[in-house]
Amino acid sequence: MDRRKFLGTAGMATVATVLGVDSAWAANEAHDKEESKNKQQSLKKEENDMTTKKHKCRITVLKRECYQDLQQQYLADPKSGPCPYFHEGQEIMVDSDNFFHMLDGKFCSEAWDCISRYVYAALQGGSIMRGWTNDEKMMITCCNDGTRPVVFKLERVDE
Repeated sequence: MDRRKFLGTAGMATVATVLGVDSAWAANEAHDKEESKNKQQSLKKEENDMTTKKHKCRITVLKRECYQDLQQQYLADPKSGPCPYFHEGQEIMVDSDNFFHMLDGKFCSEAWDCISRYVYAALQGGSIMRGWTNDEKMMITCCNDGTRPVVFKLERVDE
C-alpha cells in the first residue's frame, strides 16, 4: 500500500471513528475511491493511446461475381460481364489522407458508397463488425451491383 492510499484510508477511518461510523465501512469507501481514480486514469491513458495511434484500412477484393442470366434478362448491354474496376486479390490501402479522394478515378462510386462508412470507422480506430465476424477489426462486404457484385474484405490496420 503506498503512502497516499494509507493516509487516505487512515484519514477515513479517523473521521469514521469521530462520527461513530464503522471503520471497515470507511476503509471500503477509501478503497472504492482509490479504485475509481485508478479506473479514470486508465481510461484517460487508453483514450490518449487511441488518439495518438494511426489507423489504416486495407481493402482486398475477394471475389467478382457475374450473373450473366440476369444481365441478359435485365440490362441494356446484356454482355456487360464482370466489374471492370476490380480484379480478385487486388489490395487498396486507405488512410486519412486519401479517404476523401477515393472517387478521383481510384474506386467505383457505387462500391465506395456501400463500404466507405465502414472504412471511415476503421480509420477512426473503431470496431468494424464487433460480434458479427470472428475479428472485430475485419469484415466481409460487397457492392450493390445486382448483376456483377464485388466482394471485399475490409481490415483495420493499427500502426
